[in-house]
Amino acid sequence: MATKTTATTVTPAASPEAIKQIAYLASALKAPRITEAAARLADQARDAGWTHEDYLAAVLEREVSARNASGAQLRIRAAGFGTVKTLEDFDFQAQPGIRQQIAALASGGFLTEARNVVLLGPPGTGKTHYADLRVMPT
Repeated sequence: MATKTTATTVTPAASPEAIKQIAYLASALKAPRITEAAARLADQARDAGWTHEDYLAAVLEREVSARNASGAQLRIRAAGFGTVKTLEDFDFQAQPGIRQQIAALASGGFLTEARNVVLLGPPGTGKTHYADLRVMPT
């Protein structure tokens, strides 16, 4: 069995059998990202001296975050929404005067203040692009 040396203790690295067991259990739980997260975080946990609970929480947090992100994508697709649009896609060259207003709206202040937003303007000015923006989880 390989070992990993830290400044204060020697912590054994995971055995190949343990790695296979993690992969099997993650598959049985239908949580395949656990295998990748467990491997990726193992050295970091050893080096930082994490408790078993800290390590497990970090691995499970990665799985939950990934599930939430893919679930959001599935719900967007199932709802029949069109192309996902982002602020980065917005063509400010065509409408240079609204950059500051868009930045103010992007901050979400109107949500916390419970205010409405009305987009007015002639055709082709980007109202629909902005109205169709979705916040994607990270």
